[in-house]
Amino acid sequence: MPEDGPDQRRIDVYRPPGVLVERRRTMLSPASVDGAEKPPDLVAFWRIIRKRSWIVWTIFCVLFGVVLIATLRQKPVYRAKALLEIDRENPSLVTPQELFQLDEVSDAYLETQYKVLNSDDLAERVIDELGLEKVAEFRPPQNSWAGSNAIRAALSAIGLEKGRNGRDHTLRETALARFHDRLDINPIRHSRAVEISFDAQNPALAARVVNTLTADYAQKNLEARWDATQKASEWMSQQLSDMKTKLEHSENDLQKYAADNGLLIIETSNGNSESIMNQDLRELQQELTQAQDARYKKESLYRIAQAGDPGALPGVFDDKLLQDLSIRLAELQRQRAQLATTFTDGYPRVMQVQSQIAEIRASLGRERRRAVQKISDDYFASVKQEELLQRAFEKKQNQANAIAEKTVQYGIRSRDVDSNKSMYDGLLQQLKQAGVSAGLKASNIRVVDPGKASYNPVAPNVPLNLGLAAILGLGLGICAALLLEHLDQTVRGAEDVDHFLRVPALALIPSFESLRRDSNSGVARKGRAYSLRFTDPKVTGRRSLIISRQSHEPDVFDSPILSEAFRGLRTSVLLPSASRSAHSVLVTSAQAGEGRTLIATKLAVSLAQLGRRVLLVDADLRRPGIHKHFPQNGSQLSGYLQGRGTWQEMVRQTAVSGMDVLLSGDIPSNPAELVSSEGMRKLIQEASKAYDLVVLDSPPLLNVVDSRILASMVEATVLVVKCGETPRQVVRHAESQARAAGANLLGVVLNHLDVRFTDYSHYAYDVPEDAPLHAS
Repeated sequence: MPEDGPDQRRIDVYRPPGVLVERRRTMLSPASVDGAEKPPDLVAFWRIIRKRSWIVWTIFCVLFGVVLIATLRQKPVYRAKALLEIDRENPSLVTPQELFQLDEVSDAYLETQYKVLNSDDLAERVIDELGLEKVAEFRPPQNSWAGSNAIRAALSAIGLEKGRNGRDHTLRETALARFHDRLDINPIRHSRAVEISFDAQNPALAARVVNTLTADYAQKNLEARWDATQKASEWMSQQLSDMKTKLEHSENDLQKYAADNGLLIIETSNGNSESIMNQDLRELQQELTQAQDARYKKESLYRIAQAGDPGALPGVFDDKLLQDLSIRLAELQRQRAQLATTFTDGYPRVMQVQSQIAEIRASLGRERRRAVQKISDDYFASVKQEELLQRAFEKKQNQANAIAEKTVQYGIRSRDVDSNKSMYDGLLQQLKQAGVSAGLKASNIRVVDPGKASYNPVAPNVPLNLGLAAILGLGLGICAALLLEHLDQTVRGAEDVDHFLRVPALALIPSFESLRRDSNSGVARKGRAYSLRFTDPKVTGRRSLIISRQSHEPDVFDSPILSEAFRGLRTSVLLPSASRSAHSVLVTSAQAGEGRTLIATKLAVSLAQLGRRVLLVDADLRRPGIHKHFPQNGSQLSGYLQGRGTWQEMVRQTAVSGMDVLLSGDIPSNPAELVSSEGMRKLIQEASKAYDLVVLDSPPLLNVVDSRILASMVEATVLVVKCGETPRQVVRHAESQARAAGANLLGVVLNHLDVRFTDYSHYAYDVPEDAPLHAS
């Protein structure tokens, strides 16, 4: 794009989006328009924020200022911290087993200690010790409501405000509440440590409060253990006395029962009591069992001996003599065998060996018979012994059965004695331990880090407060802007027209104010501006519309941007509607003050600039306005309708080539009757044939019936709506009134649009610096 030169000038023209395609949108069904889900339009949100930036900045400044003043007026607050370690409560006398146990503390115990640290009783101790009720920051404000002071004085007079100790309950409750507000108990996770912090306006006071709180907490813990130990000792002493009496009574009853029933009870090696009769019976049973075992063994030997096989007896082979004889016999038999190979049986040496063999065999037979006889004697002796033991066991068993019932009752009484003795010993041991524990002042609370005065204030945090105030202020401001935009029921743009009226937006006319403030507009670019004026026909020979450069503040009424907007309206009106172009157009509005007269005038001028023959008719017989732009004298529309001439005689030429005007004239007493007369209908029909286009300016639709009557006579109707001021319901009602009158509603012209907050785009083109813009 060429740059601005000495003989060039740039004019930025705004193009309202979608104006020429609004007719196509009306072909869509309502279901297709409403049913489609639209994603959040962030650009639209930004436009809303820009549009209502005054409310955003107002809320932001108010909130930021309040927070800033409150932060600067707030007194500095200092914080002191202390670190405690809470161990589990162990007995005062630690056993060797407990020394090797893991030192664990239950969560329930720690939670209980945290509640104790934050308890009212502990807080009141600290308040009393340090006299915090007299410190200004812990007292109620002096400028409190006068009524509350009067009530407090009345209660104090009748003795209800102060308690029995003479203290003021209000001061006490206020100090306690503020103490808890400034105290913070922060347990450290996965440990037995807890951090205690306190905030105060005096750093030394904060440190004293923390240290006093930890000391009182440890003392309170000792007092609680002392009280519990004392109460336990008193209870155990009473229980011990009762248990001693019960134990003595049970022992006396046991001894008396044993004496009365002749029971002899002895203590066994394992400490148990047992009757002598039972002990004798058990010993006899053991002896009888042993005798039976011996008899079984000897009987087996006896059966083998009776079978006639002494050699199979195990006792025979164990005898030394038999073993030596057997060895000697085997040796002699070997020698005989050797001699038999050489000599005969009569040989002396053979006979001598044979004689020795016979003698040894005789000795073996005698020894074996003697062994068998010994086995038989042992067997019969064991049988006799078993019989004697069996008779003794049966006799002793009969005696034991006789005293069995007495022994059972004795056992019951004996167990009762043992139970009472065990309980007595346990209570006595616990009572001794409680006495030792009461004499010790060991605590499971350890101060790791005592509280120290810190002279670095923790509040107010100016950056944090102002940052939060800024975020909150902007958030509330944006929310308020969006809420106001949501509550705004006026027509704000082409989308509202399309959504609520189902008719196209023919043109978007920018407001003068937005054109002046729009930095992108060519109206005020580089101090140059352009104005619209008509040339004198006596000088130039014809009347022409010229846009020339001004050196002073520009007039946005004649800016190129505004002219381009009316060219868009002209194009929309000239588009074919229902297969033919409209020759008569009525410009009206829903209510007064929406700029319909200006729209009608500029539309007629724009059509005339296109080379069309245009007649502008001021059909507002109640409050006419076109005569302000085209001052004329003589009889006009009202005179024609009252029969004082033809309408051709009332038409006057204007400075715009091809454009004539028919002003309203004098205000009649019966405007509705004149508008609805046959003369008005005839005027429209004849003028539509004589001119290319007839533009009529009419009163508002909802105020009077004139516009509805005129809408039924013309071929097309244009409804002017003022953006941001005309309510949607009013526009919708005006549209329904027009359609009820049979009007052909061509579309809506959105007037007074703020181009700074819309989707307007601009197109820049260059114009020679000194060349005027003619519209002949």
